[in-house]
Amino acid sequence: MYIYETADCASYEQLKLLSQKNRKNPTEAESVLWKWLQENHYNHKFRRQHIIGNYIADFVNLKHKLIIEVDGGYHKLPDQERNDQERTAFLEGKGFTVLRFTNEEVLFNTDSVVNRICKTMEKDKKTIPSPPPAQTEVAPPPSLGRGSGGEASTVRTTSAWCVDAACSGNPGQMEYRGVDLGTGKELFHFGPVLGTNNIGEFLAIVHALALLKKLGLVRTVYSDSFTARTWVQKKHCKTTLVRNAQTEQLYQIIARAELWLRTNEPNSPVEVWNTREWGEIPADFGRKH
Repeated sequence: MYIYETADCASYEQLKLLSQKNRKNPTEAESVLWKWLQENHYNHKFRRQHIIGNYIADFVNLKHKLIIEVDGGYHKLPDQERNDQERTAFLEGKGFTVLRFTNEEVLFNTDSVVNRICKTMEKDKKTIPSPPPAQTEVAPPPSLGRGSGGEASTVRTTSAWCVDAACSGNPGQMEYRGVDLGTGKELFHFGPVLGTNNIGEFLAIVHALALLKKLGLVRTVYSDSFTARTWVQKKHCKTTLVRNAQTEQLYQIIARAELWLRTNEPNSPVEVWNTREWGEIPADFGRKH
């Protein structure tokens, strides 16, 4: 049974109205995070805009005392920073662990956010077995997977390709590649060009799917990127990279990739690379710190 934390009686009605308004009008970052929680069956464990004391938590898991806050730009203001410190101190005093992310982190570095949440949940393994980072992927549509439901398989096929990207900065010099899992041979390599890691992960998956179809081959394509798989599923690279003379060529490549997804039915499935069981994906550039 949950121990429900709620507000002081004097301010509850006012906070309740505000929390209801916030649920109906989530920020884009809150929507992205809630979508991930739903697709990974965590939504029944988390509550949105939940009242604790005289505060409203963006997301809270009451059983495991975990709060996730998604902060907009105004949180950088000095007064708001002090308020946030007081808020965090109060919540931690109630026994909660508080994770704070900026809107930009949730929208453009989703994998890192997801990994941190998973690692925090893993600390209490006796009460909630946490999926590894690779298991946090969005379930692919029928044309991109084998009905895995987004869960990483514990059985790895060697008749497969794997893809990965690397980027020095965000944005920065980006490159991606594909590797044959059976032979370790590099199959293709693109870059470096000015871009982002998410764009590279997206293009790598599409590059692999298009090449496999052109060659008439059927291979599993492994990726460890939550964001890239989401973009491939939606057939749209939802990037905010500034479009200018330096990035125009990359934007043309993105447009071709999106067009290919809209006009072709991939003949190979995209699966989650199970980092926890199998280690780092072989297409990795080896630049993680």
